[in-house]
Amino acid sequence: MKVKLKICGMKFPENIQEIALLEPDFLGFIFYENSARNYTENSIVSLPDSIKKVGVFVNERQDKIIQIIQKYNLNYIQLHGNESESYCLELINQLNHNQLNTKILKAFSVDDSFDFQRLTNFQIVDYFLFDTKGKLPGGNGTKFNWQILDNYHLEKPYFLSGGIGLEDIESIQEFLKTPASKYCFALDVNSQFEIEAGLKNKKQLQQFKTQLYESV
Repeated sequence: MKVKLKICGMKFPENIQEIALLEPDFLGFIFYENSARNYTENSIVSLPDSIKKVGVFVNERQDKIIQIIQKYNLNYIQLHGNESESYCLELINQLNHNQLNTKILKAFSVDDSFDFQRLTNFQIVDYFLFDTKGKLPGGNGTKFNWQILDNYHLEKPYFLSGGIGLEDIESIQEFLKTPASKYCFALDVNSQFEIEAGLKNKKQLQQFKTQLYESV
């Protein structure tokens, strides 16, 4: 199965329409006031069903997440803060109560000392997302050492994030041949493809996608 592509931090309606023409698997919208990519439009432009909408939240109230899912018809939510296992379970219960089929990604900030054992009790979510540990909850623009994923022994599929850019195609190609990539479900790109915060460079993303799928 070829790895999927998520383009995160979308902000401007015309740019969203432009990037949607590249047919990524996911487009991410950040609902976090402290982010330069905070999404504030009243709606999201019409997208084909093949492109799933991901809402990104950081330690947000669960009732507000439910409201935003319903307002923007989100397919996935990404928890990018310090949300606990009990928080995730309660959110799952709220999704079920509201008859929402929204899938959950739980993000973790990874560095060389990251302990993957702590993920065991988080397997109630649908996916993990591994990002680089930095000063900000996300969008730090730096990569972590992917070899650390040799220590990942769960079977939960994950999104690989953190400073991925055009210059990483060869490294991605090599990584996807390793056992550590077995459960790598998608690549998550953001800041390395920006003209400014939230405004994505279509030409560079097209080049990345073309080269990515030529190489895998």
